[in-house]
Amino acid sequence: MFIYVTNAGAHTFGFAQCFTFKPRLFDFGGSGKSDPALDDSLLQSLQRVCPNQADSDTNLAPLDPVTTNTFDNTYYKNIVNNSGLLQSDQALLGDNTTGSLVKNYSKWPGLFFRDFAVSMEKMGRIGVFTGQQGQIRANCRVVN
Repeated sequence: MFIYVTNAGAHTFGFAQCFTFKPRLFDFGGSGKSDPALDDSLLQSLQRVCPNQADSDTNLAPLDPVTTNTFDNTYYKNIVNNSGLLQSDQALLGDNTTGSLVKNYSKWPGLFFRDFAVSMEKMGRIGVFTGQQGQIRANCRVVN
């Protein structure tokens, strides 16, 4: 869990296409309503960027709208304030272990920076499959 939560902090940079989170805005869990956990002002802003029509699916929204171009711990502050863009990010609060990490990283940027560096080093030591050992997936969610 540590590496997942820590590496998720990379979402302090970047953008997501509307189709990846639009169900949270208009049909959360098939309810026909927005995600009740989503901050109202963020919801309204996202609905303007991503109207409920197919031609908005490729529009982009920042993963961290507060400090888009700064590597910081605002991503975690956003989650604590119910302003995580992706449902998978906001869900980190739903578990005691991951929620505790999110809250700590939101309060102590130095802790996040230190843990992020450690986490990246660990990921750098993961062996990469080569040749017939692995595969390049045509769809990352499905084994070829």
